[in-house]
Amino acid sequence: MANVSEKKESYPLSWPADWPRTRLADQRTMNSWKRSANDYREELAKELDRRKAPIAIISTNVPLSVRGQMVATAVSQVRDVGVAIYFSLPMTEDFSWQDGLKIDSPAPSDDEINSAFRKLAAQYHPDKPGGGDREMFLALSKHRDNAMRWAHRLLAEPQHVIACDTFKEVRLNLAAIAFTLKAMRQIDRCGTSAVLERSFKSFLALAAGDGIEASA
Repeated sequence: MANVSEKKESYPLSWPADWPRTRLADQRTMNSWKRSANDYREELAKELDRRKAPIAIISTNVPLSVRGQMVATAVSQVRDVGVAIYFSLPMTEDFSWQDGLKIDSPAPSDDEINSAFRKLAAQYHPDKPGGGDREMFLALSKHRDNAMRWAHRLLAEPQHVIACDTFKEVRLNLAAIAFTLKAMRQIDRCGTSAVLERSFKSFLALAAGDGIEASA
């Protein structure tokens, strides 16, 4: 198994809340995907490594052997063939908050961050008598948020999840997620991942509108 920074297994399957399930009658096969479940699981782990995922959890209803391989008999007999992958992506380090909040400590506490923010924000708050500086106040707020994110980075939890039960076999759902991660990596190389992210944000904003519900 490829070495993700912190790779875990979750058994039995932990399906993400509110993620729709595929009806049994609608599950498909894919004759061109001929490799084993363990081969596709290895490929999935490699894709997580290539994305430098600091934490990843692979969840299925297939137990692992003492050698860390999916038990072959369980792969063929499992009834719920769903696969869910929980993972995080590397954080983009931005330490401008140290200068912005005038924090000297290399490891500030929440209280130190909030105290530094309040001290400076009082000078620029838009409601300050005589007028403040809204742009400066917003910049300070962003510095505070970035400082908090950095301070809590060691409490990392998976930020993303991909779940699949589209296919009739565990190995095919493992393959589908591995190929999805590979496609996402290709999008990153093309430099259009930001466009995709904005599209998702626009959809979420639209779905939040009056009388509009997001469909699965």
